[in-house]
Amino acid sequence: MTSFLTALRVLTVFRRPTASTIEAEEIGKSVLFFPLIGFCLGVILILVNWLLDPYLASEIVSVLLVALLILLTRALPLEALKTCFDEFETTGGTAKISGLLAILMVVALKFRAIEVMGDTRTEGLLLAPMLGRWAMVILGYGSESAGKRLGQGIVEQVRGTHLLLATAFALLLVTVFAGRLGLWIALWISLLTLLSRGCFRRCAEGITADHLGTVGEISETLALVLFASL
Repeated sequence: MTSFLTALRVLTVFRRPTASTIEAEEIGKSVLFFPLIGFCLGVILILVNWLLDPYLASEIVSVLLVALLILLTRALPLEALKTCFDEFETTGGTAKISGLLAILMVVALKFRAIEVMGDTRTEGLLLAPMLGRWAMVILGYGSESAGKRLGQGIVEQVRGTHLLLATAFALLLVTVFAGRLGLWIALWISLLTLLSRGCFRRCAEGITADHLGTVGEISETLALVLFASL
C-alpha cells in the first residue's frame, strides 16, 4: 500500500501539500504500480470524455482531455521531456528551444490523435496512459543511474519481479480492452523504449528521472497516435 501511494504521489496531482520528500529508492520500489496509476488516469479520461462528447465538438473535447491529463500529472512528464531534449542541444550562448519544440510536438499529436480517433477513442484514452507508464518500468529495469544526477537510485530498485508483474498487468488489460490491436501497439512501445535506453546510455551514460518521464510521455503519445491510425 505504501508503494502504491508513493507512485500516486510521484505520477499524479493527488498528493498532500505537506507531504515529505520522497527518496529515490522509494520511487524505484513503487514502479510496480506505475501501470496501475496510468490505468486510473485513463479511467478518468474516458469518464470525462463520456460526459463532454455529447455536448461539445470533437476538437474541443480533445483539447480539454489533453489539458486534463497535463493537470492530473502536474505537467511533470512534459517538464522531463523539455529537460531531456534541451540536454541534446549545444549551448553556444543561445536560448534552448529543442525542449519547447518537443513539448509542442507531443501536445499537438495528442490533440489531433484524440480528435480523429473515432471508434477506438475509449480504448486509446484508457490504455495510452497505462502503456506510457509501463514503458517507464521497461526502461528502468536493468539500467544504471547516470552518475550523481537527478533520480540516482531509482532504476537500481527496479527488479525483475516488478517488470514481470507490471508487464502481465499491462498486457492483460491491453488484450481485454483492445485485443490484437492493443498487443501490436504494446510491441511498438516496447521497441521504442529499448531503442531509447540505448540512446540514453550512449549520450548520458545512464538513466535519470527525466529520461523515465520522457519515455513515458513519448510512449503515451505514440500509443494515442497508433490507436488513431491503425
